[in-house]
Amino acid sequence: MKNTLVYITLAALLAACGATTPTDDLGRQRAKLEELKTMYKAYADSIKSIETWLAENDSTVRRNLAVVTATPVEAGAFTHYVDVHGNVRADKAAALFSNGGRVRRIHVSAGDRVRRGDMIISIDNDMAAEQIQQAEAGYELAKTAFEKQERLWQQKIGSEMQYLQAKSQKEQAEAGLNTLREQQRLTNITAPFDGTVDDIMVRVGDMTTPMQPAARVVDLSDAQLEADVPEGYLTTIKSGAPVKVSFPSLDEGFDASLAHVGKFIDPANRTFKVTVRVPKGEEGMRPNLLSDISIQDHHSDSALVVPSRAVLQDVSGNNYLYVLQPTKENEATARKVMVKRVSEYRGRLSVEPVTAGAIKGGDRIVDEGAKNVTDGLTVRVAN
Repeated sequence: MKNTLVYITLAALLAACGATTPTDDLGRQRAKLEELKTMYKAYADSIKSIETWLAENDSTVRRNLAVVTATPVEAGAFTHYVDVHGNVRADKAAALFSNGGRVRRIHVSAGDRVRRGDMIISIDNDMAAEQIQQAEAGYELAKTAFEKQERLWQQKIGSEMQYLQAKSQKEQAEAGLNTLREQQRLTNITAPFDGTVDDIMVRVGDMTTPMQPAARVVDLSDAQLEADVPEGYLTTIKSGAPVKVSFPSLDEGFDASLAHVGKFIDPANRTFKVTVRVPKGEEGMRPNLLSDISIQDHHSDSALVVPSRAVLQDVSGNNYLYVLQPTKENEATARKVMVKRVSEYRGRLSVEPVTAGAIKGGDRIVDEGAKNVTDGLTVRVAN
């Protein structure tokens, strides 16, 4: 019995010496994990290195790169225009009215040339004629009375006051007669200046009124264009600025300079008026003819010009573009360059780099596809 107890105790001691604890297992697993991580990183670096070498040297492998188009930075002159619509306005264009009466005769037709004072429409005015007859009779009586009184005064007969009264009455009658004759003349319609009859608005027998025009005469030898410009350009548009004028309906145009810049801002539409003289000899001019006017308000002989779509803006409102640095055929690295917008006109934008010398004329920049590019990204250039 005693020997049996000894054997059992020895067996227990031997078992205790050869057993492992949970703490030992945890340590071995952690060490094994770190060893595998080290091996994984080494394999990943090796795989990446081999893929990079193959991408650069194996022609059968095509990398999935962002595709962009490129365009060069233009270095040279840049001009900005303000585009507005204008209307032709003749310096001499008159709507002719009558004091009232019935149309007796129309002496001209639309399109006829007339000279100043030429009769255009004769108007019957019976009342005016009767008034003139009465005035003529009164004038003749006053004239006769004055002549008699004048002879008596020369003979020292009668008083000086009688002579002066007779003279005054004769002069008043003469003035009244002339006034009525002028009113009758104004009843008829005559040409106020040399020009062309643009329209006859009445027919023989019609009654005319002072409120309704009867004819229109225009002279297109001197004409100008008028246009309304938004008040935001008041400080940049000056008299004498070069302008380009085109007439869409005539398919022609001309170059000129700004003749006048208005100082009054229309409160209804917040615009001011500008005028351009039409060169003499321009054919096809008509009052109210629509025109397109481009007014130069900015010009630089040395500017950096890029397409407007090539310049992007970040969340802070800063403008930037991507300059391409070639790495191999049809591939390049995009470099982000911050710029300032100077002036934009019809898809072309004048810019200045925030850092001097960051871009220059001839540099190729990302044109289309810039939204898919980040700084330092390798891209494929489609063009």
